[in-house]
Amino acid sequence: MLRRMPSASQLLVRSASAATLSALWRLAVTFGTYLVLRRFIPPAEMGVWSWAEPLFLLLAQVRDLGVPGHVVRQRERDYAGYLRLQVVWGGVLALLLFAAAPLLALLFEDRDASTVPLLRLLCVFLFVQGLGSVPLTYFEAEQRIERTIPAELLRNAVFAALSLLLAWRGFGVWSIVVAYTVAGAAYSAMLWWWALRRGAGDGDGSAGATLRVARHGSGGSTRMLAAAAWPLMVMSLLENAVLHLDPLLLGLVDEEATAHASLTLFSLFFFSRLIADQVGRALYPALVVAHAQPAQSFELYRIATLFLVTFVVPTSFFFFFNARAAALVLGGPDWVPAGTYLTVAAFVPLVRPLTMFGREYMLVVHRDRLVNLYSLLNLISLGALGWTLVHTELGPLGMAVAGYFPLGVLVLAWGLHRIDSYACRRLFRQLLGLYALGAVLFAPVVLLPAAWTWTRVAVCVAIATLYVALGLVWHRDAYRRFWRGEAARDAAAGKASRTAAGSRSTR
Repeated sequence: MLRRMPSASQLLVRSASAATLSALWRLAVTFGTYLVLRRFIPPAEMGVWSWAEPLFLLLAQVRDLGVPGHVVRQRERDYAGYLRLQVVWGGVLALLLFAAAPLLALLFEDRDASTVPLLRLLCVFLFVQGLGSVPLTYFEAEQRIERTIPAELLRNAVFAALSLLLAWRGFGVWSIVVAYTVAGAAYSAMLWWWALRRGAGDGDGSAGATLRVARHGSGGSTRMLAAAAWPLMVMSLLENAVLHLDPLLLGLVDEEATAHASLTLFSLFFFSRLIADQVGRALYPALVVAHAQPAQSFELYRIATLFLVTFVVPTSFFFFFNARAAALVLGGPDWVPAGTYLTVAAFVPLVRPLTMFGREYMLVVHRDRLVNLYSLLNLISLGALGWTLVHTELGPLGMAVAGYFPLGVLVLAWGLHRIDSYACRRLFRQLLGLYALGAVLFAPVVLLPAAWTWTRVAVCVAIATLYVALGLVWHRDAYRRFWRGEAARDAAAGKASRTAAGSRSTR
């Protein structure tokens, strides 16, 4: 008897549910860990980590060469080629960076004797993480993200326990770097163990044979894989450079300002990016499944975007009204000055709603060049304007101000409109409705005296909760149809009727 294949929506629900459980654990552990670590590590010392972490995130894109995203959209996925790439190219890159660590350190203004050894330890992490990305890509591509949850739990537990222990013993920023590396090694090892033991199957272990890659493939296939995927590497590199531009540039100026910018990004994007990363891991393969029906792909993208924006809007308003209190809670008295940066940058996420899942969608519809153009324009406009403003009376706050002027967003909006103008206009209207709802609900907070710090916090939490409830109820029919697999069918039928009407009008 033939098994009924799950729809794209059903695949998304299953994987996104597993990813969300993992994300909730990660949210709680990471939030709590850094909450305590900032009590032990002041901004002036934390700055080097705030700069080094995004730097190595960019180097990880160079290590991967865009292959993970390309493997997911292959019909016959070349996991063997990807493993060889990580072993050979990942190892070579890690060794080169290890030797070039003194040169990398020149990119950080307040470097000292510990900067180079710290960077060299992160080179070890870069290689180990690359090895773990192979089984991770396998589970994501096969829509079995739930298989990664044990490794995720282990990684966060190891990081939390080890970093807090070392910080308590006075190791400062080294406590984060050492724990980060050890936890990454544990994560990679458990992913491989689970993949080879169980694979993506339901317990028979047969699918794990797919990852026993030593017997399969050739060097030529690896080169072809890298050649086909390199545009995705450029895309990821540009995108991550834009996301982490503030601490990367401020690292050339001032260590404490770098830490303040990092705390701001952590606060504004922590919850939304965590949701976006986890849902995106499930959304991308589901979009690949749905690619044969373009209307279904856009509908998946539209509803995922609305869902995430429902949480992003109240987050921005909350931090705008409670920035100094948030900095005090998140970091302690030494971190209160970061509240100014957080206030200025509070609404930056609202400028880029289309980008939250835009990369995944554009990859599936093969608009790679458009995404690269979008990211390149953002990098140039934000970098040039930010660097200029930093050298005015604004100082480091210039980077926060520059965040409101990403020119690439206009290109992305134009590209989405070209794909499906009706659905795109509908999405724009719905986003504006969510923004207006936030402005109306949070407007009374302006009347609260500045001295009522904790009262304002409590009121904003209550309003944010109300906002999320109203936002979910507002689009409940769309979410309900989506989870039942009806939304994509309705979208396809609606697009067909519009196309037929357009054809009649041109006769």
